[in-house]
Amino acid sequence: MSDFSGMEELLQDFLQESSELLDDVDSKLLMLEQAPHDHGLLNDIFRGFHTIKGGAGFLNATELVTLCHLTENLFDRLRNDQLTLDANIMDAILSATSEVRHMFGALSQNTQPSSAPPAITQALEAILEGKPLAKATPAPASSAPASPPPGPDWNALFAALTGAGTPPEPLPPAVPPAQDKPAANAPSPSQNLHPAPESSAEAPQEIRSYGRRATDSPANASLGGRRESENVKENTIRVDTERLDQVLNLSGEIGLTKNRLNQLRSDILLGKQDANTLRALDEAVNQLDMLVVSLQNSVMKTRMQPIGRLFKKFPRLARDLARQLNKEVELVLVGEETEIDKTMIEDLNDPLVHLIRNAVDHGVELPAERTAAGKPVKSLIQLQARQIGDHINIVIADDGKGMDPEAIRAKAIAKGLISPEVASSLDETQCLELIFLPGFSTKEQISSVSGRGVGMDVVKTNIKKLNGNVTIRSEVGKGSELTISLPLTLAILPVLMVRIGAQSFAVPLSLVREIIALEHNQIQHVGGKTTLVVRGEILPMVSLAQLLHWEESNQAHTGVLMQVENQSFILSVDGFDGHDDVVIKSLDTFRPSGVAGVTMSSDGEIVLILDIKELFGLSGGVVSH
Repeated sequence: MSDFSGMEELLQDFLQESSELLDDVDSKLLMLEQAPHDHGLLNDIFRGFHTIKGGAGFLNATELVTLCHLTENLFDRLRNDQLTLDANIMDAILSATSEVRHMFGALSQNTQPSSAPPAITQALEAILEGKPLAKATPAPASSAPASPPPGPDWNALFAALTGAGTPPEPLPPAVPPAQDKPAANAPSPSQNLHPAPESSAEAPQEIRSYGRRATDSPANASLGGRRESENVKENTIRVDTERLDQVLNLSGEIGLTKNRLNQLRSDILLGKQDANTLRALDEAVNQLDMLVVSLQNSVMKTRMQPIGRLFKKFPRLARDLARQLNKEVELVLVGEETEIDKTMIEDLNDPLVHLIRNAVDHGVELPAERTAAGKPVKSLIQLQARQIGDHINIVIADDGKGMDPEAIRAKAIAKGLISPEVASSLDETQCLELIFLPGFSTKEQISSVSGRGVGMDVVKTNIKKLNGNVTIRSEVGKGSELTISLPLTLAILPVLMVRIGAQSFAVPLSLVREIIALEHNQIQHVGGKTTLVVRGEILPMVSLAQLLHWEESNQAHTGVLMQVENQSFILSVDGFDGHDDVVIKSLDTFRPSGVAGVTMSSDGEIVLILDIKELFGLSGGVVSH
């Protein structure tokens, strides 16, 4: 029987409110480190621990009450000027907040948390007794990641979803076979940097300053250092009542329009088909269309959450890692009010953890190096979010040493990740993109933080799963800037419906520049590749049927001019059926490479939504030129 039988709802309310409160405490702790005598912050943090202690007491979580009480006493001494805050005391406090969060994880599994590790409580007690503390020892290194499971069968998916026969030739495998070195004519990495997803990257350990449990082994750590019990996605969301009122009002208007349509339907069935009746029917249908679009937008807004709820976790991460590496770092947050789909916020956590850790470890220099370079001792890392149209850009920028494209090129060749022939053809931007290759690392020695070469490729893969992309700008001696571009939501996607024979497919409308009527006498073959001249620009052309290993119908009369990252090309199809805003149904348990999801057409047909970037990656860079 559960330790909280009959108290499940109360427990969930406590966990949600206390987790948010603890996040706020973490943020204020970092502010307090910069202003240790700010009594407003001291009082706020004291009240935070006191509130958590009260809720824990009601749930009879004795060990959580004990830890919060110790920490509360410490802050009572600080706010009464009986103690002076220093870095070692802050380490002990942050270690306590990590343990509180760990106890929340136990409570989320309906079990009472066990006592805090003695090293944590002893450190707090020593502070209260006025004893000196030594600097904490960093956590040990983690183990290497497990190999990814084999991918699903694309053909089986098609047969299961469409009820049709399988294509005449097998489609590309979900995970391309590994190769030691690419061939001399391999595609440019900028066009084919699509590493197969790994089950996990090197699992960076949460920095626990004063002791770890025996169960806190590296094998239990996730990509962002979270334990399994703490890595469960929340299934609740807080929504502004004004947004719910808007949904309710639109639902009422849709009901009125439905009644009007039912009345008009009855009139028409009774033979009333004069001009006024038909005009009223047209107006009612248009009204319904407008209301449904408004309702969709309003419902989507209920899923939108400020990205600051995710961002506020990272100053603590940067602070702990910088302390471990003997660096001075300040993480500045910008655009915390920017809203994004809640499900994407959850999936962004691990990639951002990697990028911030990389910025602290690889990007910024040690204080002595910064002083020698004429820079301030404290380095600045900026984490910024801003909305641009129907996309959101997340920027991680540092003022560190930057990345040398030539050094990256040489390292990739030395590690056998790319051939010298391909490397020599890369420009600076393409050289920077080599850091996304699996196995790439500039570290000579493996540490608890980095060096295994499993990190940036996982970032790229995870961002691709969100239909986003990552770009890099860097200047040696000045710093680096990585930009993640994402759609605001994954639930609704504007698509272009294209056909191969009688089968429809959907491609993201954001990649489509224009539709072109193909004249076969204008198609040329240059260097063994099919091309088409569009307003003086020679563009490669590839058949969608070839990409899918589908039987050619010889009816391709339509070209779709597409832009994928920095590459333009023509996708030849048999025809298209207009564009639509579709609701994506994900394929979490059975998603072949090259398929982003499925949707339903207006006539009830199941349509596969293609991941064009992934298809071209699997095809070996057919658009390279």
